Amino acid sequence: MNKLICFIFLIFVFSCKNIDQSNEDNIIKTETIESKSVKIIEPKKENIVYKPDIDWQENFGLTHDIDKDSIWKKPVRFYVDNPNCDKTAIGFYFGKFRPRDTPETSKVLQLAVSDDTNLRPFYRWILNKTIEIQDGALGEFTGVPARKYTEKFPNEFFEYMDIDPSGEKYSNWYNSILYSGSYEDDDIKKSEVIRQNLIKTMKSNCKNCNQKMNKRIEKFALDCFPESEK
Repeated sequence: MNKLICFIFLIFVFSCKNIDQSNEDNIIKTETIESKSVKIIEPKKENIVYKPDIDWQENFGLTHDIDKDSIWKKPVRFYVDNPNCDKTAIGFYFGKFRPRDTPETSKVLQLAVSDDTNLRPFYRWILNKTIEIQDGALGEFTGVPARKYTEKFPNEFFEYMDIDPSGEKYSNWYNSILYSGSYEDDDIKKSEVIRQNLIKTMKSNCKNCNQKMNKRIEKFALDCFPESEK
C-alpha cells in the first residue's frame, strides 16, 4: 500500500514538473469569451521553428550547395554569383520563391529568352522545373515563355531536349505550349496558321539548319498545335 502511494505521488510530481516546463515554453493569457474567463496558451516566438517551404522541390535533386549542384555543366555558383543574376531566380533555386499564378512568376519565367548567354541556361532550368511541377493555374504561365524560347533559340532547344532520352522533357514542353502557348493575336480555331507561324519563326532563327532539323521543327510544331478535330 505504501509503495502504491509513493508511486502515485511520484506521478503527481512529474506531471507538475511537465506543466511548469510547458508554462515556461509558452505564454498563458486570460481572455473573456462570452462572459467567461478562458486561459489561452500561446507558444513563445523564440520556440517556433520555421522551416523553408521546399517540399515542392523534392524531385529536383538539389542539395542547395552551390558548389555541388550543377546546371548545364556548370556549378550553380557560376550563376548565382553573377551580379546580373535575377534575385527572384536565385530565390527559386534556394526554395525561397515558389512559382504561383502571380505576376512575379510570369516575370521570372520570361527570363528564359534572355540574351545573356551566361545566365540563360539557369533561367531555362527554372522554366523547365516550373513546367514539371505545374498544375492547372500555374500551367497558364509556362506556355508562352516556352514557345518564345523555342522560337528564338531552336538549336538550343533541341540540344536541351536531347539530354533526356526518355522524351518526357520534350512531351512536357510541347504539352505546356499546347495548353497555354497561344499569343493574344492567335486565332485558336486556326491551328494550321499558328503552326505555320511557329515553323517559320523557328526556321528563321535556326543556325546551320539542315533537312533533319527542319523536319524536327515541323514535327514539334505539329505536336504543339495539332490538327483541329473536324
